[in-house]
Amino acid sequence: MLILLPAIAWALFGFLGNRVSSSLSSRFGPQILARADGKFTNVQTFVNGRLRDAALLTTGACLLLLAHRRLAAWAIRRFQTPARWVVQAWSAFVCLNVFAAVAAHTILFWCLLFSGKDHTINYTQYRIKEALLQEAAAPSQAVLMGASQTRTQIDTKVLNERLAGKLWTTELHFPGSSPYDMALCLERLPKVPLACVITYVSETTFYGKPDNERLMYFFGFRDLPAFCALGPGKPKFDRFEVCGLMGDIFPLYQVWDSVVARARGFEASNKAQERYDASLEGNLEDRARREAGGLAFGPESNFHKTSFAAFAKMCRERGCRLIVCCGQLNPVAERALDPALRPDMMAFLHDLAAHDTNIALLEASQLPPQVEADYEDLTHVNAATRARFSQYIAEVVDKLTPVGAP
Repeated sequence: MLILLPAIAWALFGFLGNRVSSSLSSRFGPQILARADGKFTNVQTFVNGRLRDAALLTTGACLLLLAHRRLAAWAIRRFQTPARWVVQAWSAFVCLNVFAAVAAHTILFWCLLFSGKDHTINYTQYRIKEALLQEAAAPSQAVLMGASQTRTQIDTKVLNERLAGKLWTTELHFPGSSPYDMALCLERLPKVPLACVITYVSETTFYGKPDNERLMYFFGFRDLPAFCALGPGKPKFDRFEVCGLMGDIFPLYQVWDSVVARARGFEASNKAQERYDASLEGNLEDRARREAGGLAFGPESNFHKTSFAAFAKMCRERGCRLIVCCGQLNPVAERALDPALRPDMMAFLHDLAAHDTNIALLEASQLPPQVEADYEDLTHVNAATRARFSQYIAEVVDKLTPVGAP
């Protein structure tokens, strides 16, 4: 039966896959699109892909279960208790990790861990959006990369409506991302035709203290040699890098946060973030003065600049234009910052762009102006400002990406 089930699954997919996906998309298309929140537009392609994922997961589960049974039977014949239990436990553990590795490369697996836009951990959402890049029907694509400022400033739905049929934009921000994190993410993107990478930078991008939490998701053994060669200011090797290496060895460990968050519920998994949000000062002026103390020159800022230059080089080598929005913070926060930070940031970006024609700098004077009333906090703008800014970016991207140019 364990051998027959995969054959049945692939036969059903081969003979009925298109018909079933067409029927499901016709009947439930609007509901699926509403839940997708602009992540894709072709429902039939999406459903067909998930049917293929189901066949793949069925095959993996059946073959691994069969392998475990054979190994367990061999252990019973070969070893005495408790050695046979050790062999059987390790067999189960290895099979679970192999299945996790296979499952993590399917969109269906991550979709099963999705519980709503505002109720799913960031890594799960990132993996879904990243995997969907390969199913976009547009002739070329663009991605938004960076920290949460990039996401709150630019709405991909506005860009996709404005550039429909020419360019499909996917938002791949990750909260707190540094330039080093962005380089790690870009290196792992599927090899799809990218026309441009868009990012929004401000003083927090280059002068903040390193926070390594993203490295548990995006760091692995492939990055270790380059990491060891990095100069002063690089992140200290801590538990987050160790977690990344563990995820390389044990794929089950890499997906564990997402699985636990789905099982326990988003609210239970988000307690730490809720406690942090509650601890923030209500007075923006006080919060701005406190947070401004963490932005300064030093080895870390040099490391951020070096990493951003490496990120720009990766964009050039991949053949995609790097569009850099030289943005800002809430004017309340800007007033609290060291006034030397902004000129230093712009001097670095201008010098980088002067040596790399692949970079398109959008100066603050070119961007739509933003005042205190446009912000919800010190860094994130409100919905109306986001819509206005997104319209501007859509026009810029339209001009910078000729039709059919990857």
